[in-house]
Amino acid sequence: MTEILIYILLGSCTGLLAGMFGIGGGSILVPSLIFIFYGMGFEESIIVLMAIGTSLASIFFSAISSALSHHRKRSVEWSLVFPLTIGIILGTMVGTGYAASLSNENLKWVITIFLISVGAEMIIGFTQALAKKEKKLISLTKLVIPAHGSWIGFLSSIIGIGGGSFTTPLMIAGGYNIRKGIGTAAVCGIPIAAVGALGYMYYGQNTVANLPPGAVGYVFWPAVISISLASIFTAKLGANISHSISEKTLKVSFGILLILVGILVIVN
Repeated sequence: MTEILIYILLGSCTGLLAGMFGIGGGSILVPSLIFIFYGMGFEESIIVLMAIGTSLASIFFSAISSALSHHRKRSVEWSLVFPLTIGIILGTMVGTGYAASLSNENLKWVITIFLISVGAEMIIGFTQALAKKEKKLISLTKLVIPAHGSWIGFLSSIIGIGGGSFTTPLMIAGGYNIRKGIGTAAVCGIPIAAVGALGYMYYGQNTVANLPPGAVGYVFWPAVISISLASIFTAKLGANISHSISEKTLKVSFGILLILVGILVIVN
């Protein structure tokens, strides 16, 4: 029962922070789950993989809700979703297999580098600065888009995120406004989370490590269900809070937090 309460609290915090800072939950979920799984005594060799797989499965449910919301607001560039998804599926399939072959320590370094990079981006505001440029920096043709989808899926599946940190800047660099970028990224998070979670379940079935009760491969379902349910109720609250606090103060504070968490992941 204590474990379920911990996951509900994590889901509540994830939804709150995601609503406040406008980011996906993976950046918060993965490092938090790593610390929790260590505390629960999971076998060390599978802890990071279990955190990534569980994060992706949790993101799937919130990604559907987010995608529907953005669709209603007409902020999804559907003409790019299908070609992006083709690449995303292929990249995510390869990414999950590659992640399953990496050691716990190597995965920690990948996650740490990502968290520090996202933290720095929150402080510097590269995506916001990119959005203010009027000229298109790259061409997003239907022939090129699947290739972009493949690297987005590959990297996102290794880190355990929905891909918004990659898809949104790509869309902005391609000449789309930031609303279209965020909305399209939300939809693309669905195939990343679905294929990624299935991949981690599949590769986890072949592990020689002892999986905890409630796990299907590298996805720990008691955490997924509790986190998903809790985050739904707090995401809107976080969005409301964000309007009462300076956006710059919020982003700088959260950027510093992500950098500190990234450092803690690698020294743990």
